[in-house]
Amino acid sequence: MERLSTGNDRLDTILDGGLPINSITLVVGAPGTGKTLLAEQCVFANASAERPGLYLSTVSEPLDKLLRYGQSLRFFDVEQVGRSVLYDELGSALDDSGLPGAMDRIDTLIKEHHPGLVVIDSFKALQAFATDAADFRRFLHQLAGRLTAVAVSSLWLGEYAATDAIGAPEFAVADSVIDLATKYTGE
Repeated sequence: MERLSTGNDRLDTILDGGLPINSITLVVGAPGTGKTLLAEQCVFANASAERPGLYLSTVSEPLDKLLRYGQSLRFFDVEQVGRSVLYDELGSALDDSGLPGAMDRIDTLIKEHHPGLVVIDSFKALQAFATDAADFRRFLHQLAGRLTAVAVSSLWLGEYAATDAIGAPEFAVADSVIDLATKYTGE
């Protein structure tokens, strides 16, 4: 199976070379566990002019904050931003038209840029824009179908608890799940 590097050598070793290519990976964990950091590493490690990385914020992390903080990290290459690493937001579309607006915006960006990797941060925040559970499941089904049809890898980030895996439908749609945690050792 072809693999997509996470941008982190140690994690790629654990994952036998990286993430399955053209799949949906749900990256979960409490705030501050490194979900956004891992996603940005993955985007910068894999983005090219032909197959850019598309990083979409929803209604949790403002784009300015992502860019400002990202510039302090070694892997963040300012020269790639706007060329092979593209940042955009779904918050406006969600506020104006809910999940259908977000889907339209995602469709437009995929058709325009032909990305190799799409990140949605925070994916869990999208559920608040569903009219009911069935509406959210329809959205998941449509989004997964579109991403599969265009053969794009995707990372969906969210602050999920271990118990969410039982009832949250995005866990059933994802091809793999990475659960990040912070463990304090020593003093």
